[in-house]
Amino acid sequence: MEDRRRDDHRLTDDATTVEALTADGEIGSAEVPALVGLNTDLRREYITDCQSGVNRWNRILADAGLPHRLALPSVAFNRRVGAFAGIEATPAGVRISVDDWEHRRTEWLPTDIDRAYVRSLMRPVYERGKIADWIAPPRNGINGQPFDYDYVHLAQ
Repeated sequence: MEDRRRDDHRLTDDATTVEALTADGEIGSAEVPALVGLNTDLRREYITDCQSGVNRWNRILADAGLPHRLALPSVAFNRRVGAFAGIEATPAGVRISVDDWEHRRTEWLPTDIDRAYVRSLMRPVYERGKIADWIAPPRNGINGQPFDYDYVHLAQ
């Protein structure tokens, strides 16, 4: 959607605000040349798109009478590269100490037990017309074919 952009497409004379660590080491923002901030700008568009999906799921949860809601994490959460690589932050974007992070990380990220459980669910299925339990079946096959259509014919 480049036609929505109000720039000269060279980004030589513009500036933008990006999320960054402030001079006192807190999570804040800084103004940078637009070309430097282009990746941040594209990430913001991606996050906006993701937020639309989260909003849709939260409406479904609310309509079902469930109390839980989903939220996207802060751009500072669990970063290993970029402006926030040297700090620890909660999903809400609150800076915390390394000790607090180590103590609380399992509240926010999958554990080895979680990973093992997911792997235990992922059993492959090789029979035509069957689908693994952990994958939702498609409504129909490719190009309107039935789901169990014989797409591949191997030469004998």
